[in-house]
Amino acid sequence: MYRPTSALLLAAALLLASAPFAASSAQTKSISVHSYDLDLSTQAGQAEMQHRIQRAVDRVCGPSVGANMDDITASAACSKTAQASAMSQYRAMVKAAQDRHLAGGKTPDLIVR
Repeated sequence: MYRPTSALLLAAALLLASAPFAASSAQTKSISVHSYDLDLSTQAGQAEMQHRIQRAVDRVCGPSVGANMDDITASAACSKTAQASAMSQYRAMVKAAQDRHLAGGKTPDLIVR
């Protein structure tokens, strides 16, 4: 079941999470992390979603390889904050999936910014 409020909360949280990094970039990037094909009530579904979140955080916050110290610091701060915000929403999504006993049902997507 799609819950628009969860998606909106996630988008707002991740937008705020990326604020420190956004100050050093021209615009804030975001990536939608799809979960519609996952059963978040299972360990396998949860592991895949965590993997997708980490890849999205890495893409949004940028690589630190070959960067100067300011860029490395900004990237690390962005990653830490975006990861924390995404995982907060992830935990809510998993709890909702478990509470509803979803078996492959639809869940809202995450937006990593």
